[in-house]
Amino acid sequence: MISFASLLGQMTKRQGLVLCAAVGLLALCSGLSFWAGTRQVNGLSAETYAEQRLPLINAKLDEAGRGFIFMAGDSHAEYFNSSYRLCGREIVNGGISGAKADVYLGLIPKLAFRSRPDAVILTIGTNHLTRKRDPLREGEQTAYVRDVSRIVALLRKVTRRVVLTAVPPIGTDSVGFEIPAVATYSEKLRELCAKDGCEFVDPFSATRAADRSTARPGAMRDGLHMASYRDVQARLDELLCPDGDLRLSKMEKPS
Repeated sequence: MISFASLLGQMTKRQGLVLCAAVGLLALCSGLSFWAGTRQVNGLSAETYAEQRLPLINAKLDEAGRGFIFMAGDSHAEYFNSSYRLCGREIVNGGISGAKADVYLGLIPKLAFRSRPDAVILTIGTNHLTRKRDPLREGEQTAYVRDVSRIVALLRKVTRRVVLTAVPPIGTDSVGFEIPAVATYSEKLRELCAKDGCEFVDPFSATRAADRSTARPGAMRDGLHMASYRDVQARLDELLCPDGDLRLSKMEKPS
């Protein structure tokens, strides 16, 4: 005869399995979301996540050898794999998933650069493009450009070469985003670099559809992140180091 306690134990185990399955599904969905798993599962704001990432980033900066490259920005930057290297250089990853330009602007003064990077590459903008932010409104675009311009000014104090990437494309099945704003904000970055003396590149060009905002079929992992950051990194390598050497850009060479 099965006792009540035994039956209760079996029911509890079944409920536990159901709960674990639900939690597993939630974790999977979080992994496919725009925010990194740690931030999403723990319900962290971008500001709090930045504070949690800061000690790790600074530890990597403290150990970095001369001539390294610093990857800055949102989750696209955080997804770059430091083990791949770039232009043959060591990479320090300073990406903050979920960050908008104002959040990253607040982080920069807290970064402890023991030595100067030979280049800083900034990828930021996707988090500005949700429909609830009305990203095509002039005021939103002005604030974005203002904050990115301030980021560039701060980064130029620690490196001679600041590179801005275009805003990555977005999958056509992504909901809640003003997709045409991708091309608009990328053009804003191009104009900013022409004025502020940074360098604009688009390592995501091969993944873009003709409208320059949406992604080609198969290019995205989850509608917001690239299927292969290795490929993006390889293209970035070609753009920055066509001769295999990270030299000064044309705008930085003395006249």
